[in-house]
Amino acid sequence: MTLNKEEFKALVMLYAANIDGNIQSEEVKVMLEKSGFETVEKMENLFDKMNDAEVLDCIRENKLQYAATEADRLDLIHDLCAIIEADEKTTVMEEHLVRAMRRMLE
Repeated sequence: MTLNKEEFKALVMLYAANIDGNIQSEEVKVMLEKSGFETVEKMENLFDKMNDAEVLDCIRENKLQYAATEADRLDLIHDLCAIIEADEKTTVMEEHLVRAMRRMLE
């Protein structure tokens, strides 16, 4: 599935926000600030229909286009960290996600 850059970023942020099983209002606020309402809503609808493997496959399929440079990857990791830090409670699972996402985006 091909996404545009904003959709790709929103999908990565949704995956990060949902890693602990529920998306907090603080996380939604960050996503809206970074991607806009229409994009987040569209990607939430898609995300709800996908399982983890499908989300990760979609990220892998689109990473070459939207995370091709080191600067692109750093921006995406920065956005991912903003989501994780939004509720001011970072879990071990979230820390693992950041490390795994860095490896996946390389």
